[in-house]
Formats: sequence, C-alpha cells, structure tokens
Amino acid sequence: MTNVDNINLDQIPYLIEQLMQRGARNVHVINAMTKKGRQEYILFIDVPGDEREAISNYLASEIGTLGVRILQAEHISFHYELFPIDMKLKNESGEPIWQGTVNVKMVMDARQGAVLSARAEYEDLKAAVRGFEQAGESITFYELKQRIEAEALSRFRKSSHRIEFEPAT
Repeated sequence: MTNVDNINLDQIPYLIEQLMQRGARNVHVINAMTKKGRQEYILFIDVPGDEREAISNYLASEIGTLGVRILQAEHISFHYELFPIDMKLKNESGEPIWQGTVNVKMVMDARQGAVLSARAEYEDLKAAVRGFEQAGESITFYELKQRIEAEALSRFRKSSHRIEFEPAT
C-alpha cells in the first residue's frame, strides 16, 4: 500500500497499467483527502513476494513515493474455468445475422466442483454488443451480460429445479 498526493487523475490509469505489466496481480486506487484538504490516492497493490522490491522501486521513480506499507492478508482463491458460450442473433425469419462467442468465467467449489457463479468476460461482451449494433439490433451491455450469465448458469450448474416465468395479469 502506498499513498500519493502529487499526481492527477489522468495519471492513474497509466500507473495501474504499468503496475500490472510489472507483475501486480491487482491494483485498487481509492480517492481520499489528507491533511490540509489535499487530494490523495491510496493504492492497494496485490504483489507476489518476489516482485515487491521491483514494484516498490517503480513506485518511487514514477510517483515519488517515500515508502510503501506491506500489509499481510490471507487470500482465498476460488478455482475457475473459462467456458465459451456461442451465440447467434437471428432475424424474424430465423436466419442468423450475427454470431460470436463470449467466454464465461465459471467459479467452482473446490471440494465438489459445483458451479458457484458465472462472469462473462468484459472484452467478449463489448465485442458482442458491437456485433449486435452492426447487425442493426440494439441491446444494452447490462442486458446481454445478464442473459449470457443466466444461460451459462443454466447450462453448467447441476440443478433439478426449473423456474418458469409468466406474464403478470
């Protein structure tokens, strides 16, 4: 963890990108206020032990930090696998006008291998929404994400129940 109060918001995305390229597993930046009402950013950087020195040195050279704090935390990682979901967008007569694949990250229970959750990959979703738009159809990113993740769960989660929806009267 480190904090910095002498950079502007425009530098933050570049800094995150560089930290990830240098081996950070994850980066979180929190906007805060420090003494005398100064704007500051608090950076939480998940760094493997063997990358600590290199990333600390980078922070000192790039943002002029005077030091970093090492926070010890236990992290429970879940097993996940990427599964492709092939999609077709069809016109009213049933002819495909667009097709593509969205990869979905399926998080699994370590002991039983049961599917716990589904997360559609951002870049794949973005490409699918653009594909729909190019085909002359409109769908929101949010709606497509929800529909793909629900489809993935119904395909890969073993369940004996079935939910049916009917119009409200």
